[in-house]
Amino acid sequence: MDKIKFQYYPARVKSNKPIGFTTLDYFIKSTKHPKQSVIDIFNRIATAESEGDMKLKSELKQNNLFYFTPAVIVGGLRRYKNIQFFTGLMVLDFDHIDYAEELKKYLFNTYNFIIAAWLSPSKKGIKALVSIPIVVSVDEFKEYYYGICTEMENYEGFDESGQNCVLPLFQSYDSNLLQRNSFETWDIKGEKTNDFNKSIPPVQISPGSDKSIIKLINSGFNNITDNGHPQLRGLCLAVGGYVSSGYINENEAINHINWNIENHNYLRKGVSGYKKTALWALNLGKNKPLSLKN
Repeated sequence: MDKIKFQYYPARVKSNKPIGFTTLDYFIKSTKHPKQSVIDIFNRIATAESEGDMKLKSELKQNNLFYFTPAVIVGGLRRYKNIQFFTGLMVLDFDHIDYAEELKKYLFNTYNFIIAAWLSPSKKGIKALVSIPIVVSVDEFKEYYYGICTEMENYEGFDESGQNCVLPLFQSYDSNLLQRNSFETWDIKGEKTNDFNKSIPPVQISPGSDKSIIKLINSGFNNITDNGHPQLRGLCLAVGGYVSSGYINENEAINHINWNIENHNYLRKGVSGYKKTALWALNLGKNKPLSLKN
């Protein structure tokens, strides 16, 4: 981690000339444990986001936070034409997510090519650094990016602007940043498409299979006695996978889950919140089709 280096820039986004290098290891440590003065800025950014003041949020970021270009090393100004070489890193970005912490954990635990994942200052977004082969051109970098898009485009809030390898990555703060020292490398290329379509195509429901999923749902709810949200998320992620595989109709699954929430001794204390959690997890789970064991 301390051998991977990239450049950082001053706290003025219009300043396009790097002022030094940082290691990946130091970047991760400073994201988890920044100075108090920097934490104060992040708190102001989060407040601006919650109040809907996007102009103030943008000004706070652009005038107070260092920024980085993890994917490239440039000579001179931050421009495509000044790229000297690529680092083997790529940035993924997800914005405006209600369950950002949960999605961060899901992405990190699902994809071993993610080196680190953390929340944005607003706590409504996720940033992630992934490992790709060291490329020799912008076009080749984009090919790997388009490849990873085929996997990430299904997730809520995915922002494809990361195809710009010199795009600023602003300093952030997340004491619960997730990282791994041993990681895989994403090595699948793709082509650009104009239809980042997050919808799941209709599937043919297998006759009689819905009874197995109903039984699974009932069993899952019977096992929930406390700490409801994590257990409900896990159950509904699985149900979403079975929905996309055609074992049960989505509306039937949602209706049965909602009925269980309304009639559960523990969960009925917060029906609205638990239903929101269940729907979010089921929709996320649809991105990963599951098969019933014989």
